Amino acid sequence: MTAKPAPVHGRRVRKFAIVLLALGVCACSDSSAARKKPAPPRIAEPGALTVTTDGRALVVGDRRLKRVVRVDLRTKARRVLASGFPEAIVGVGYDDMSRLYVSSGDRVYRIDGGRKVVVAGTGTRGHTGDGDAATSAQLAGAGGIDVDHDEEIAIAEYDNWIRIVSSGGSISSVAGNGGTGYAGDGGSATAALLGHPHDVIWRRDKILIVADSHNGVLRRIDGDGQIRTIASGLSAPVDIAGGPGDVVYIADAGRGVYRVPMDGGTPELMARVASAFAVTVDYNGNAYVSQLDQRRVTKVTPQGRVTVFVPRS
Repeated sequence: MTAKPAPVHGRRVRKFAIVLLALGVCACSDSSAARKKPAPPRIAEPGALTVTTDGRALVVGDRRLKRVVRVDLRTKARRVLASGFPEAIVGVGYDDMSRLYVSSGDRVYRIDGGRKVVVAGTGTRGHTGDGDAATSAQLAGAGGIDVDHDEEIAIAEYDNWIRIVSSGGSISSVAGNGGTGYAGDGGSATAALLGHPHDVIWRRDKILIVADSHNGVLRRIDGDGQIRTIASGLSAPVDIAGGPGDVVYIADAGRGVYRVPMDGGTPELMARVASAFAVTVDYNGNAYVSQLDQRRVTKVTPQGRVTVFVPRS
């Protein structure tokens, strides 16, 4: 019986593959394409900002996607640190143990191993709970937050209060009385009127700096509880950050990025940046500013050079 010749289609496939390899084209299966690197996480609406404690990365609160994204300052590689928050993220910060804190929906969370732990607020807007556990207290429009070396959390409340959560977990009011206005300098901070503060930061010796936003000023609360104005003539200071030395950086929604000595003085304009929403500073004195309308993060060098660090996506 004469043997049948081998089917030619097999030889054609092998020949085709050899030609492709000679041309430098991989004749791979579809499964190889499926192993492509995933796209970096999108940042839809950058809002609150901070820098990691090691100074290597920018941390961005995405207001629209309600998650926190880490962006490497050198490579710009991104990864999600926490997600699934109930409302837009309005504050982010780190403690000395490199634990991330997030303010969202009138609550403050600590991120432990990717798990969200409530450390203040019930999620219902109000002003209750002074002297009791912070987790049972209502927060009155929680905004910017900061954590000091003693694990105390400062919270700016838009409804004209500044609150502190102690390391033991109790909450107290340290500035404001719920009334709107601009009064009280030289006296007790708890008797002072505030103009819808958006942010607060700790500085040395238990000093608090407050972005008294609607009054267009920065207020300072000393360790003895006295309040005074350290910078004025601003348009809308909505966010602040401590930088190298005793300098405070300001995101002014109406004008751009300023810096001013912690002890007070005339704010120095670093750069005009439209719709500035939040600011943070790296260890080299570079400021990073989220621009709400442009939906991007801009970098401003100490010399005032402006570049886009996180582009609109």
